[in-house]
Amino acid sequence: MDEGFAAVIAGLAGAIGGASGAAFGAVATARAMARQVRDQATTEHGQWIRDQRMQAYLTLMQEWDAAHKRLKNIWTQAEDAYYQDLNHILQGDIGEIFNVFLDQLEEATAPTTTAFERVAMLGPSEVDNAALELEQALQRLRAATKTRLSPAQEPTTPEAWNSEPWDESDLAAAGARQVFVDRVRRVLDIPPTPMPRT
Repeated sequence: MDEGFAAVIAGLAGAIGGASGAAFGAVATARAMARQVRDQATTEHGQWIRDQRMQAYLTLMQEWDAAHKRLKNIWTQAEDAYYQDLNHILQGDIGEIFNVFLDQLEEATAPTTTAFERVAMLGPSEVDNAALELEQALQRLRAATKTRLSPAQEPTTPEAWNSEPWDESDLAAAGARQVFVDRVRRVLDIPPTPMPRT
């Protein structure tokens, strides 16, 4: 009986060991699968954010470049009109053309607003800060252009047609644009990865 009893105990111990080993294996497998699903979801979300950011950054650059071009065109056309109509302007006969330029100036940077807001929503902060500098650079160009239109409103101040304020603002804008591009590149160069395990 002792041998039979020992065999039963050995069988029970083996069964319990096998069952607990299977249970431990099942738990470990379940945890690994859960981790894999979580990692995959994190990576896919990271990729989705990355794609959204890329689209937002490209849209902002397109809108910013178009606004810059509109401001440059207003600047150049207003100068041409100023010198063509200088005699009339100095006599105080200010043509409607400058009012048209002022209207265009009001609309020149408006399309960038939504693009700047979208970048601010998607971040990250390093790109958002560069976008803020880009926006401020565009507003400085707009202010320089508006100042340039002031001789049409006050013909006794033709020194406002000096191009130095535009040139300085344009140089600063080019620098802000390059900083934005560099920061975007850094952000987009980092592939989405799962969160580190703790």
